[in-house]
Amino acid sequence: MMRTLLLAIFVGFIQLSQAQSTEVDSAQTKIEKYYNTGISDSLRAVYKAQVEHMNKYIAQDSVNSKAFLQRGIYYNQLGFMVDAIADYDKAIQLDPNESVAYFNRGLAKARFSYTYDACYDLKMAHKLGIEQAKEVFLSSCLLHKSRIDNEVSSK
Repeated sequence: MMRTLLLAIFVGFIQLSQAQSTEVDSAQTKIEKYYNTGISDSLRAVYKAQVEHMNKYIAQDSVNSKAFLQRGIYYNQLGFMVDAIADYDKAIQLDPNESVAYFNRGLAKARFSYTYDACYDLKMAHKLGIEQAKEVFLSSCLLHKSRIDNEVSSK
């Protein structure tokens, strides 16, 4: 009797595990798993909670560039580069001198490849005072360097 009960519990557990493992992950979950192999589930949950907190804050104050910048940073940590770039765009739109937004947007775009746009953002970040941006720009943006130097110096 006891053996049958234990067997029934074990079979139920196996069936439950199989049902959970066949569940299809959403695109966001797949992105999180791919980009965040180095962070724990608890830290991922913290970033998600921070995004929700920033969503509420932005709903009340939609012209605060720092709020968009901060939410972009959390999106970046979660691996949601498109969302992060959109928030950095908004932060720069609200404050064109937001050097951290330029720097982070450049790095986020560079995750795809060092395109002209990524290199331009890094150059602007350096112009606005982020020294580290110069190092990244010089080491990774040789293809676009002369064109960007001319454009940024004319601003």
